Amino acid sequence: MRPPLRARRRRQGPTPAAAWIAARLAGWHLHGLSDDLVLIATELATNAVRHGGTPARITLVLRCPGTGRRVVRLEVEDSGPGFDPRSRTHPVRLQSCSGRGLLLVDTLSSAWGVRPTATGQLVWAELPT
Repeated sequence: MRPPLRARRRRQGPTPAAAWIAARLAGWHLHGLSDDLVLIATELATNAVRHGGTPARITLVLRCPGTGRRVVRLEVEDSGPGFDPRSRTHPVRLQSCSGRGLLLVDTLSSAWGVRPTATGQLVWAELPT
C-alpha cells in the first residue's frame, strides 16, 4: 500500500494530488475517474487547509463494501475543529467566488460524509467504478 499524500498550502502551480491520484487509478485500471477525483480531492484538501488551518492527509483506497460493488474512496483528514455538513444550508450568492466546494463533492460522488477522529476530522467521498 502506498503512503497517503500530504496536502499543504501552495502559492501557485498544480498540486501533486493530480499526479498522485492519476498514478493510483492507473494501477487499478480506472483512468476514467481521475478528473472527478482530482476535483473532489482539491476541494476537500482546500477546505481542510483553509478552515482547519493544518495540512491535510489524503488517502485513496479501492473498496468493495457490503453492497458488492466496487468504489474508490477518497479520504481527507485534518486536525481542524470539524464541521457539521447539515449546517451548510445557506445559499451561495451568485457573485461569490467560493462556497460551492461541498456542492461539487455532493454532485460528483455517489456518497460522502464526515466523521470525527481522535485528532480532528475525516471527510470522505466515494465514486463507483
